[in-house]
Amino acid sequence: MSKVDGRKVSHDVRESIRIEAIQKWLDGIKVQSLSKEYATDSSFTYRWISSYHSDSIGALKTRPIAHSKKFKTHT
Repeated sequence: MSKVDGRKVSHDVRESIRIEAIQKWLDGIKVQSLSKEYATDSSFTYRWISSYHSDSIGALKTRPIAHSKKFKTHT
């Protein structure tokens, strides 16, 4: 199986992955297992869990780049 470059995956797919991973975590799957399953570093999974704790599933949804904290627009 070849690795997928996450930058080439659509926003909707990334959102679905985050939500699915958190649902599995809530069902009792360990972070390390999720990291292996989704081929990510466990730090991403912990970040998703932290986001989930701060704002439930809404925090896992994608935001348009213009509204991202990283890319603020100057007006």
